[in-house]
Amino acid sequence: MKQLLSFLTIMLLLISCRDDDFGGNGANLQPTSFRVEVKYDSNYGSLHAKNATVVLTNNNSGDTYTQTSDANGFANFESVIPGTYKVTVAKKMLASEFNTTFGYSAPVSEISFNGIQENATINVNVQTTFIELKGARIGDLLIKQISYSGSNAIQGAGFRDQFIELYNNSNEVIYADGLYIAQLYGKVNTATNNSYSQANGQYDWSKSIGMTLGSAANTDYVYADYVIRIPGNGSQYPIFPGESMVIAQTGINHKAPLVDNTGSPITVQNPGLTVDLSTSDFEVYLGNFNLSVGEPVYKFDIQNPAVKDMEIAYWGRPGYSNGNNDLIFDTLGRDSFVIFRTDKFSLLPNYADPSFASITSSTKFYVQIPNSTIIDGVELQHFNPNSQRPKMLNASIDASSVACDASFNSQAVIRKTKEEITLPNGSKRKVLEDTNNSANDFVKQTANPRGFQQ
Repeated sequence: MKQLLSFLTIMLLLISCRDDDFGGNGANLQPTSFRVEVKYDSNYGSLHAKNATVVLTNNNSGDTYTQTSDANGFANFESVIPGTYKVTVAKKMLASEFNTTFGYSAPVSEISFNGIQENATINVNVQTTFIELKGARIGDLLIKQISYSGSNAIQGAGFRDQFIELYNNSNEVIYADGLYIAQLYGKVNTATNNSYSQANGQYDWSKSIGMTLGSAANTDYVYADYVIRIPGNGSQYPIFPGESMVIAQTGINHKAPLVDNTGSPITVQNPGLTVDLSTSDFEVYLGNFNLSVGEPVYKFDIQNPAVKDMEIAYWGRPGYSNGNNDLIFDTLGRDSFVIFRTDKFSLLPNYADPSFASITSSTKFYVQIPNSTIIDGVELQHFNPNSQRPKMLNASIDASSVACDASFNSQAVIRKTKEEITLPNGSKRKVLEDTNNSANDFVKQTANPRGFQQ
């Protein structure tokens, strides 16, 4: 009987907690009204933003509600099921509207603004919120495609066929020499019941050991556990307008049988599930680095002499290697990636994540990258709405996120084609979507190196 009473007591407590989440008063599933106030940030005079698209996405169900802000900058939702939501706001503005709104000329023909609030509570007691829009960064070199989900582990290549593709979205040649690509680090859950998390669930890096930057540690920087760099003297590796550069985890033909570094043969049962990366521009070979830190060469890290190696810029603080023995993307989508340039990389500090109260031999350190150096960034996300993680990138870099449908399903995320323009010589060049809002800019489809949206 005591056990039964204890069980009932626990259940009642759990039920009451859930009821509080929805506002209590026994009306926890009754729809409620909700209003979102939308303003541009202080760089644009903190004006209210009209005709902005506001989307509420339920964290648990994935259900969405969409409205447009009115002339006063308010988006009014009449009937929303209570719960916890992600609120995203997007606004595209042509140069003419920009001039009318702000009183000066736009730097380009079209400007995008984005804003986001994670873990917003909506219930009968919480019926309003405020979102600040930030101008999207204007960049010519883009992350075009991220193939992270891998292919079937038995019939395909597993995670061996992962790659990232860059694209020149401009009308001028861009040299990739010295470009850095970072795989970012952050929390994989939204729990806030600890002393080292922000309100959105992400790490509060201001609490890292040795950090002195205060809140700027969270707003002005990102943190990476792995960084690679394109070699070159400044003019060796051009990317021509409308062309790509593919960086493979392993630059081989993954459709073909192979022998791994232990001498074991590997057969690909269904070559159609994977890709040929033997013509990649670069591959990430960790063999020499692993040997330099006393680790063996990973069995699947097969070096192709015909594909140039990326430089290993950061793999953890010396003496505290961050662990991965190859460039491996999270197949669940819990990564974010940025490309950036700096001539002071060796001076960038690194910190333990703020969950560490002291430094031990197993502590990992993450290099701090200024947002001001970032050219482009893409926020990936777990495909399961119930397993979402907090954002790593602020809205000026990527206002939302994008995900494949599952792990090991041969999918990648790839940028949408905005338009195809005809050049003076009669050839055509694709211009890709770039609003710094991955939910709008990308689609998920079968991985296709140097391919485009289907």
